Amino acid sequence: MQFMPQSLSARVFLLYAAMFSLCIFLSLSLYFHHYISQRLEDAQMTAGMLIEVTAQAIQESVIIGDYDAVKRTMETAVTHTSFDRVAFIDISGARIALGQQGRTKGYVPQWLIDLFAERFYDVNRVISAGGRDYGVLRLSFDVATASEEVWSLIKATLTLTLGGLVVGLAVVRLLLMRWLTNLNTLKALEQRVQVGELDAQAQLMQSAPLEIRQAIDVVNRTALSLRSQFGQRIDALMDALVQHKNALDQTAIVSEIDAEGRITVVNDLYCDTLGVDRGDVVGRPLVMDDDVPSSTLPATLTADIWRGVVRRTRRDGSALWLNRTVIPIFDSQRAIEKWICIDLDISAQKLAEEELRVAHRQSEEMAERHLKAILDAVGDGVVIANQQGVITDVNRATQEIFGIPRGGLVGQPLTVLMSGEAAAQHDARMSDYLENRVAHVIGRTREDTGRRGNGELFPIELAVGNLESVGIPLFIGIVRDITERRKTQEHLRRAKEMAEAGSRAKSEFLATMSHEIRTPMNGVLGMLSLLDYEELKPDHRKKLTVARQSAESLLHILDDILDFSKLEAGRIEVELETCDPGYIAESVVQVLRPRAAEKGLELSCRMQPSVPTAVVTDPTRLRQILYNLVGNAIKFTESGHVAVRARRAKQLDGGRVLLEFEIEDTGIGITPDAAKTLFQRFTQADSSITRRFGGTGLGLAICKDLCTLLGGTIRVDSAPGRGSVFIFSIGCDIGDPAAIHSAAAAEDPDKAPEALPTLRILAVDDNPVNRNVVEAMLVRQGHAVTLAGNGLEAVDAVMRQGFDVVLMDVQMPEMDGLTATRRIRQLPGPQSRTPVVALTAHASESAWKECAQAGMNAFATKPIRLPQLFAAISTAVRGTVGPEHAADVAASEPEGVKHPSASQVV
Repeated sequence: MQFMPQSLSARVFLLYAAMFSLCIFLSLSLYFHHYISQRLEDAQMTAGMLIEVTAQAIQESVIIGDYDAVKRTMETAVTHTSFDRVAFIDISGARIALGQQGRTKGYVPQWLIDLFAERFYDVNRVISAGGRDYGVLRLSFDVATASEEVWSLIKATLTLTLGGLVVGLAVVRLLLMRWLTNLNTLKALEQRVQVGELDAQAQLMQSAPLEIRQAIDVVNRTALSLRSQFGQRIDALMDALVQHKNALDQTAIVSEIDAEGRITVVNDLYCDTLGVDRGDVVGRPLVMDDDVPSSTLPATLTADIWRGVVRRTRRDGSALWLNRTVIPIFDSQRAIEKWICIDLDISAQKLAEEELRVAHRQSEEMAERHLKAILDAVGDGVVIANQQGVITDVNRATQEIFGIPRGGLVGQPLTVLMSGEAAAQHDARMSDYLENRVAHVIGRTREDTGRRGNGELFPIELAVGNLESVGIPLFIGIVRDITERRKTQEHLRRAKEMAEAGSRAKSEFLATMSHEIRTPMNGVLGMLSLLDYEELKPDHRKKLTVARQSAESLLHILDDILDFSKLEAGRIEVELETCDPGYIAESVVQVLRPRAAEKGLELSCRMQPSVPTAVVTDPTRLRQILYNLVGNAIKFTESGHVAVRARRAKQLDGGRVLLEFEIEDTGIGITPDAAKTLFQRFTQADSSITRRFGGTGLGLAICKDLCTLLGGTIRVDSAPGRGSVFIFSIGCDIGDPAAIHSAAAAEDPDKAPEALPTLRILAVDDNPVNRNVVEAMLVRQGHAVTLAGNGLEAVDAVMRQGFDVVLMDVQMPEMDGLTATRRIRQLPGPQSRTPVVALTAHASESAWKECAQAGMNAFATKPIRLPQLFAAISTAVRGTVGPEHAADVAASEPEGVKHPSASQVV
């Protein structure tokens, strides 16, 4: 909505009127506020003076009680004053009142009356004399008269002010109209200047105010500047237009066609390109395309811009390809006045495109030949098939594999190369892929059965891929004849079975050889042990000691070879038991201490407080590792010391701990090169050491394998002449110390034989030497011995007469010791409870479990040593059965048979 007037003079007048009115209003407001406030102050001061004079005038009359005089004085006080009422109230409450509340004679605004009533208040004066009050004099203002007087003044002032405002505004309006008349004459000035009255602008400038003249001057300068810039712009545009026309003439074929389609103007390039004269084409119809002779311009085009590629023919007959744009030009009535035809010569581009098409076609043909050559060079068969599974091409290898020429395969289904069952499965999988995109076949390699041209079935490896991912709607199949691979696999399988059989045969041979070697060794060591009880000369005893040590060394080598065979075949199992690692280390040290003492070496063993007193591991293998390492340290150390230390290395997952053992010596040391192969089988530091110290080179290799089995590692820190430190670790669980106390006492190899009563003993062994050794040992102790050569004889002997204990060899012909023990446990009467002690070369927990399940009561290893044999007999005779084997024994024997504890078995 438009609130302001359009005229400048009206806007200036409106602004002036508003500001003038606002100033007058503010001035009157301030004046009346000041006037009313001053009037009120004057009235209050007058009231104070009048009531004081009146009080003094009536004081004597009040004292003497002349109330008439009081009344006359009060009438005089309110006459011609600003008070309309007066009253005297004596001390007793009597009242003399004169006058009444005044009323206005004309209209007075109520707000003005209320203002005076609020600001005027009654004036009181106490009449007193000699310290005594006689009454109160009260004067009341005449509010109506006072407000009426003020209202009359306001009306008069507003009337005069309004008249002055009207007159002032009229004068200002006239002056503005006079001064701003020049602005209204500018339009007339423009018309006069246009018709040639050059003095009109001068006349206007003379009569206009200074500001108007300055504005007109600024407008004139601006107009001149714009006229100059516009002229320069027109010149620049004309120059650019000429340049564009020249450039267009140099690069484009331009022609102008009238509304009838006849050529009216052509440029030079038109004539040069088509090879014609301007006079030959002007006035002729424009032919759009030589391939369509009837395609003239009006018949072809519409009112829109036309673009396309046309072919024209030059005068010399050569083809001319043009990229044509035809632009219609309209008149004021929107009718087509003419056309502008702009052609670009693209003949070179068309020629290049044709050459590119030829090159592309040739490259495709060459790529196809190369691809075929590559596919023919591939050793595997390559089959190309369409979406329907029909073969479109094959390589040479496919023809050779299936014995079918290319002509016999192209156009045939892919399943012609498969057996009947394989073809049905392939069709089902391909249908599932095409319908549901389930890749049973695509992108996977599978083995299947192929069919040659002669009907022969043979194994193939088939991989099918989808070429849609590279934009080709074909399938490719890679076929490989795996007949030779199958033969190779069968050959490898048979070789593997033969190798496994050879490994088993080797293991069985080593086990048999171990048993066969241990058997005479048992005789040798047994006889040497018997000689210990004979009174021999010192030189004879020395020779006996050398013979026994040689036999023990031979037995140790035999154990190493047997362990190596088991490790190589992976037949060694970890047999976990609760044991004390400190006790095991100390027992190994005690066994080897005499050997160290012979060389003057200090042999020590120290366990750190962090080492648990009970762990769960394989104590036999731990003892074997320590025995090998400590024995090697003593063997390669000429002076100094050998120290065994152990500590808890770290905490493992699942509550397990890693124990780390160190065997330190001050021996000859090891070179860095020798240390790299130190833990390989049949390897020692060098050949000179082999000749000097002996050995098979299996000990450290066995230690490494055993450490791996026990969840640890082994390494060496050494230098020549500085000694060596072998560090190995094992992983184990924390065990219960209470489970190892009883076993520790029974494992002392040097414990003296326990005294036994005279016993009737049946000794069963297939080797007569072993039988003679056992018989000699037992007879020497005062026992009655009966001999048997196999299990059958043992069972018959037990059935015929009773025995206090049976010493049963485990491996025997005709009937082994385990079967014989089971037969004994099945006998009726007391014979079924005859104690049986197993004699075997296999000192392991698994061997004892097998014996316990057969019903044996105790366990002793070969070669037989008197302390261990008598300890086993004592255990069997006293009949203490260990809780760890009681269930096994009970499960394999008749009810009521009791057996001793395995914890007492040596």
